[in-house]
Amino acid sequence: MIDFSHLSNAHRRAVEIVRDVAREENCRPYLVGGPVRDVLLGRSAVDIDITVERDSSTLARAVAKRIGGRVKSFPQFLTYKVTADQMPEIDIATARKEKYRTPGALPSVASGNLRDDLLRRDFSINAIAVDLIDAELHDPTHGQRDLENRLVRVLHDRSFADDPTRIYRGIRLATRLGFAIEPQTAALMRKAIDSGALESISKERIWHELFMAMDESDAATILTAFSREGALDVLFGRRTADPSLLEIVRRLVTANPELDAYVLYTSALLRGDASPIDLEGSGFSQKRARNVVQIANELGRFADALSEAKSERHRLRVLKHASPELLSVLAATQPEEQPHLERFREFKTFSIPLRGNDIELPPGPHISRAIERTREAVFTGEIPPEEARSFAQQIAQKYFERSQAAGHRIEN
Repeated sequence: MIDFSHLSNAHRRAVEIVRDVAREENCRPYLVGGPVRDVLLGRSAVDIDITVERDSSTLARAVAKRIGGRVKSFPQFLTYKVTADQMPEIDIATARKEKYRTPGALPSVASGNLRDDLLRRDFSINAIAVDLIDAELHDPTHGQRDLENRLVRVLHDRSFADDPTRIYRGIRLATRLGFAIEPQTAALMRKAIDSGALESISKERIWHELFMAMDESDAATILTAFSREGALDVLFGRRTADPSLLEIVRRLVTANPELDAYVLYTSALLRGDASPIDLEGSGFSQKRARNVVQIANELGRFADALSEAKSERHRLRVLKHASPELLSVLAATQPEEQPHLERFREFKTFSIPLRGNDIELPPGPHISRAIERTREAVFTGEIPPEEARSFAQQIAQKYFERSQAAGHRIEN
């Protein structure tokens, strides 16, 4: 009898609802894959993955009706996703078999039976199902034995050739669970990487796997393993990741969830030699791509500029050009600069009671520049607050005259 006591109340309720609705609809649901693996390991599950040999649409819609939820269908994969407030996502799929027409391509899918569905999966520990009606366990690939031996094992010798993204999933799964990769599986993985199997899949799919690794709690270890095994060469060429820098990033994003983890981890992987070409397929916006390149290439320059700054005003001007992610890495790698970084954080929220209409000049960029220069001068103690207006007026006048003179030269 499988023990569901490690599941959360919401997950147990979801399983019970699926079981009850299936009985009413006269169909047989199986809990499959990762959730079964995690339950057998005494771990909490994230989603509920259900497979039925028929009537998946009927079951999905009946479950959604019972819990007041919504159904989204994915007909190309014979799958339905049921979502509702206060409930985990419930994926309900028709048991299927897959065929890979060419290495690295997405598989063609056809309906099948439970055994077909389990044998198409990536690793034996993900190829276990439990019948929710009679609690019978189905384990055609001996996944339970591998769970006991703490091994990640592929189901057949062509597994990585058919779908090379399994290389990333295998490393990620082994690291998350603290398992070893079974020796024959490790040899097949090495052969696939060395033969260029990863070149048969799109960079977008590889980046998707990379981002999933970055979402893991032990992302630093996983990314180090990716690099060590050569699984990142297809994106970045041969380079060796710095485990200590990746660990610094892991601590940063754990302590500061508002930081862009994908930008930070990617910049760590590209440390010292990044270009926009490296980011092809990532989906990064121009701003995020610039942040990656800035952190990867210019961290040392920023650190040197800070240490060489002769005044607080100079330091503020250096740091104005740094992203929050770069600032976080500077703080972690240059502890002696921490007081200056704290002052900069104070500066970012510092304001003065001065507006553009307080300055008696025609509108233009000289006004905003003068106000910012005045804010900086008050913050650093260059002038007292009560002199802010007159200082801004003088500075704005100077900027205005320069712009007028420059315009006059252009006209002539």
